[in-house]
Amino acid sequence: MIDKIGPRIRPVYKYIARRVSSALPISMLLLALLLGACDADTATTVVNNTTTTAVTSSTSPNGAASYTVTLNISPDSTHTATTSQAITTIETTNGTTAPGLTTQPPTITVATSTNAATPAPVATTKLPANVNPADQVLHLVGGDPSTLDPALASEGNSVFVVRQLFSGLVTLDNDLKVVPDLAATMPTVSDNGKTYTFVLKRNLHFGDGKEITADDVKYSLERAADPQLAAPDPPESLPAANYMNDIVGVKDKLAGKASTIAGIVVKDKYTIQFQLDGSKPYFLDKMTYNCYFVVNKANVEKGGNWFEQPDVSGPFKLAQWNKQQLIKLAPNSAYANGAPTLKEVDILLGAAASNALNLYEQTDNKIDLLDIGAGADAERALDKNGVLNKQLVVKPELELTYLAFNTKAKPFDDPKIRQAFSLVVDRAKIARAVFEDKVVAAKTILPPGMPGYTGNGAVLGYDVSRARDLIAQSSYKSASNLPKIVLYSTGDGLSGTLQAIYKEALNIEVEVRQYEYKDFQAGLNQGQFQMFVFGWTADYPDPENFLRSLLGAGSPFNNSNYSNPQFDNLMKQGDQQSDPQARLQLYGQAEQMALADVPILPIYHNVSYLLVKPYVKNLVVTGEGIINLKDVYIQK
Repeated sequence: MIDKIGPRIRPVYKYIARRVSSALPISMLLLALLLGACDADTATTVVNNTTTTAVTSSTSPNGAASYTVTLNISPDSTHTATTSQAITTIETTNGTTAPGLTTQPPTITVATSTNAATPAPVATTKLPANVNPADQVLHLVGGDPSTLDPALASEGNSVFVVRQLFSGLVTLDNDLKVVPDLAATMPTVSDNGKTYTFVLKRNLHFGDGKEITADDVKYSLERAADPQLAAPDPPESLPAANYMNDIVGVKDKLAGKASTIAGIVVKDKYTIQFQLDGSKPYFLDKMTYNCYFVVNKANVEKGGNWFEQPDVSGPFKLAQWNKQQLIKLAPNSAYANGAPTLKEVDILLGAAASNALNLYEQTDNKIDLLDIGAGADAERALDKNGVLNKQLVVKPELELTYLAFNTKAKPFDDPKIRQAFSLVVDRAKIARAVFEDKVVAAKTILPPGMPGYTGNGAVLGYDVSRARDLIAQSSYKSASNLPKIVLYSTGDGLSGTLQAIYKEALNIEVEVRQYEYKDFQAGLNQGQFQMFVFGWTADYPDPENFLRSLLGAGSPFNNSNYSNPQFDNLMKQGDQQSDPQARLQLYGQAEQMALADVPILPIYHNVSYLLVKPYVKNLVVTGEGIINLKDVYIQK
């Protein structure tokens, strides 16, 4: 999902342009980047009171520590990756361990879904007897959603709220495993892996009392792939073009060649079947994305901004939305899996959300949890002697912030120019100088903790001399022959840092243009930008979500316009593997190919720094951020 600095696909409690807001002035950043020494690569993970970790370590012949990280791929197989990175461990919830180097770094474990057609029990919150119903109000700060339409939501502010309001057949649990939501059980899957059959729970209802049936599911998904929904942007810009394109008939629907989706068949009132165009091991993960959420046809057909008064299928309903002021959520008593304990969720917007840390620290609890980013506020919260430290939750994210080059726009149609612009960016120094090592310098597209992550980014390193040689070898022959270059973003400080780097290393003037998110997204959809800073957070813990979404042919999020049939073929070969490790190996080859072609340059992987008041209970922060608030309660 688009992330913080501009991307739009993020089902997490994150807000655009918050990450570098407290960064150093550009002049200081440049000085730090030019003079700073790069000691050792560090990867950050977090140990807290809800995480169980384990690891093995060894020493290689050259003396480098080697850590084995095990990633759960399925109940009967694992994938092991080895990295020579040191691990920084931060114990944040009990204040017992200061940041520092450890010799036994924790394992990062991510589980993926299986096709087993077995019931998954509905999680219920067991509340202590002394929980006061009058206290059940949660206060957050956020940014105004661009939409609350599940078929269109893609940036973080929108997706977080949409996840509270709507539900689909399946969802992700707190371990990022796929579990039933509106479905009674996990689906039955045909032997060839192409047919998925779901049975809905009985007595499902929208907020207005109307029963939810298989027809509602079919209507919602066909609407999500309606090309008219994308106007004035092309149909390929719809999330459905990326998340539903494995279903037979979706491409015809998007192209306007069909009025329905042939591969979605209602078998009876409570049974719905999906036909895929091939075996897709990640299909159930894709189904957790919000374009699969169920909406009420009668509500939608009221027209206009119907989603400002939505009839919901999720745990909360929208009680109030004053743009740039407040979003208020209330429990949906008709929700299939039980109404939330919270009686109200208030999300402050606009000016009301300014000086958020001050609001958090006030004794009247105006804010109960706050994402403080990786800047000065995080540094303060990491102080073991500070009051905030015991309220800090630190979590590595399945995220990538990157610099993208439009491969169809000059001069980045020449791969040597893309490589040159990449080679002068010292990502380790950026992580240290700009973020004081509160983020993880990115060597690869896949983040640590993602199945298939290897940390092997040797294809393209830091080499200013080679960069200058590549420009001389390119079709432009000299930096002086390059056309005007503009770097686009949505207000982050990273673009200014890159601007200074290109001037210093290559004597190239790069203009920086900052856009409001809505205009930025429109420019992306229309392919207007030469180069831009963007971010992506996993929608589900599978490397396909990064590699194909960002770089695959036909993906609405392939804004670099990368086109490489060999890359697409490797991804396709991976899809066809029944052995999970074989699939990851083929995906890994595709990733290495993309790293060499440099349609995007990975810059860093984010780490979440979240302040949570001690009376907020059952709040789970995953690698995708906070997915839902259903089981949260207040105990003062």
